[in-house]
Amino acid sequence: MMLLPDVDARRAQALPFVIAWAVLLLLAGVSLATAFLGLGKWAVIVQFGIAAVQCAILFILFMRLKGPPSLRWVFASSGFVFLLFLYGLSMTDYANRRGWPTRAGTGESGYAAHQPPR
Repeated sequence: MMLLPDVDARRAQALPFVIAWAVLLLLAGVSLATAFLGLGKWAVIVQFGIAAVQCAILFILFMRLKGPPSLRWVFASSGFVFLLFLYGLSMTDYANRRGWPTRAGTGESGYAAHQPPR
């Protein structure tokens, strides 16, 4: 039995796809668990590593990118370029923020300024 499925959809077996689905669910659970472990700076590195493994599984198995370069590679790479574009736009928003706006007339800033009065 091959670990990676055959490229031809008519001869592909279901078992590798079921295993990949189970691994994706397991990795999603590990990613959720690392959010509550308090890993500090390492949490981001671990979670991005988990996301990279999940993307690799999706690309190799479900997008069937295993094989010679073809038009599928062009569309997969253009998806990455578009994703980088969206991340770049989001980062410009975060880079230009200066914190919470102040409440009018009180001079308070930060999260406390946005709490309802008691």
